[in-house]
Amino acid sequence: MEKDLYNDIEIPKQELNFAIKKGIERGERFRRKRKYIRPLKRTTFFATGAAALLLASGFIFTPVNQVLAQVPIIGSIYDNYQMTIGQNLAAEQLITEMNQTVENNGVKMSITSIFYDGSYVGLTFKASGDNLSDTFGGETGPESGYSYKMFDGKDESGWGSTMGTITKQGNEYVGAMILNNPNENSPDELEIPITFTHMAGVRGEWSFNLSVEKLPSRKIVLNETMHSTNKGYSLLFHDIKIGKTNAMLTYEELSTAGIEGENLHFKVVSDQGEKLSLHTVSDSMLVFEIDSKNPPKYIEVIPSYDIGNEEINLDALKVYLN
Repeated sequence: MEKDLYNDIEIPKQELNFAIKKGIERGERFRRKRKYIRPLKRTTFFATGAAALLLASGFIFTPVNQVLAQVPIIGSIYDNYQMTIGQNLAAEQLITEMNQTVENNGVKMSITSIFYDGSYVGLTFKASGDNLSDTFGGETGPESGYSYKMFDGKDESGWGSTMGTITKQGNEYVGAMILNNPNENSPDELEIPITFTHMAGVRGEWSFNLSVEKLPSRKIVLNETMHSTNKGYSLLFHDIKIGKTNAMLTYEELSTAGIEGENLHFKVVSDQGEKLSLHTVSDSMLVFEIDSKNPPKYIEVIPSYDIGNEEINLDALKVYLN
């Protein structure tokens, strides 16, 4: 009887062969990277019709199982673009999944996830439509394959971004981006109006009003002053705000011996001797990245001034993050 049940199942061979081929190719890519991404609950975007049918029947063999194991998840999307911040947050299940969808000019676009960690906002998205093209760039659109505007295109927001080039996954185009806006007074909940104006060779307007809560963070008051040896240069460090992926250190120049602030440089080193990546340096704020999976116990901030060929070092600021 069980054998007859299997014989009655119609399996779409063309879809199945396509799924197996893509699964094997994707599996090879993941094997070569030698990186493990912990699967998340409810993070799959799509599955092939053949795979869905086989799951329903309870009949799964090895090649199809490999296809299912490589269905894109949020963490692997960020990994494709080497966006470690998004990848780590996804592994810790700190990303909010969503499915806001807008359709325009024959293209259906969806925001699939979002996170907000003080200085950083991450988005993943997908798009589908008959008019989408693998060829973009130059006259057919931006090199990344998509473009956007925020806050009705006003410059007052001051946001920047890191954009990954969209990639085709099955019949859909998938992408990720990390927005940044270092702000000393980042709100606990953020409203982001964003409109995509170009998607894989198609012009249009796909507008979203996104709302997201900030991940937990904490603030340490410092009020410590660092001096140069001759006391001609000094900085007052006010406080540090520590998030999951980054830390924001605020400071004030007290004395500079008449030297402009653009000659001021910072180096941030972890307790393990690793030089941390500086994201933003302004005249009052320093933002640097933190590995959320392996955060340092403490950091040392080493400020210095370049005066001609001379480097003037100030005292190092040591801050315990735990």
